[in-house]
Amino acid sequence: MKNIIWLASYPKSGNTLIRLFLSCYLFSKDGTLENFNLIRNIILFNHFDIFNKIEDICNKDEFVKNPEKISNYWIKAQESLYKNHPKEIFILKTHNANIVYNNNPFTNERYTKRFIYIVRDPRSVLISSKYHYNLDNYEIAMEHILSDKRLTYVNKNILPEFLLSWRSHYISWRKFYREYPNLGLIIKFEDLIAQPEKMFLKILNFIQENSSSEIDNKKFNNSLRSVQFNNLQSIEKTQGFDEKRGQAKYFFRKGVIDEWRKEVPGNLLKVVEKEFNQEMKELGYL
Repeated sequence: MKNIIWLASYPKSGNTLIRLFLSCYLFSKDGTLENFNLIRNIILFNHFDIFNKIEDICNKDEFVKNPEKISNYWIKAQESLYKNHPKEIFILKTHNANIVYNNNPFTNERYTKRFIYIVRDPRSVLISSKYHYNLDNYEIAMEHILSDKRLTYVNKNILPEFLLSWRSHYISWRKFYREYPNLGLIIKFEDLIAQPEKMFLKILNFIQENSSSEIDNKKFNNSLRSVQFNNLQSIEKTQGFDEKRGQAKYFFRKGVIDEWRKEVPGNLLKVVEKEFNQEMKELGYL
């Protein structure tokens, strides 16, 4: 019943970059990215089109009133995917913490074939969140990444996700990794930027492990070039990107590391570093 490969991350941590690379390599002819339509091959798990296949699913309006109700259907949605497509492998994007809520687990080893968790320095997440969500200041952005009550809400056909705090999110997927190390891979966004060839090759080999497929070097290199930030920015400027928030100027803003050194006020950095001290040291951010 293992037919799901999760691409999981806290928001603004590099999930889209990996989705685009895999889309180029797995779903294009030669690894060339001409527009962002390719990314639709990697599905959003919290899209209503996945959940509406469940026989006893409630009306979408119920999730507006009670977003936590989505937890009742997490496993049912995964069961439905397997039942309707037993021989198909799904690569699914999620920002959901891998938690148990009201005795409902988000996922488990029964349905998870592989998972890749992308983590990013929370000080950088702070900056990207501020611009992406068009927040007034860094204080509000910090409240977001510190809150264990943070959920998203219904937006058209996109159903709620339990984001929680940066720490709780990371710990939830790290726990799953420690329980099932053969199923998971934890990738740092900073390594993707500093060593893209090495890290994307690692991701691709992990996904295709036990497969007879060999790496197509030409397609791999084309895919690498396709997801260079200047190329993604160029495509977005001419064609747009439907995952951009309404008020944000661009989705692909900079894609740099350590921007927080000059951007974020020192007093806020101290709060983040204190609150997430143990996890940041574990990841080598401190």
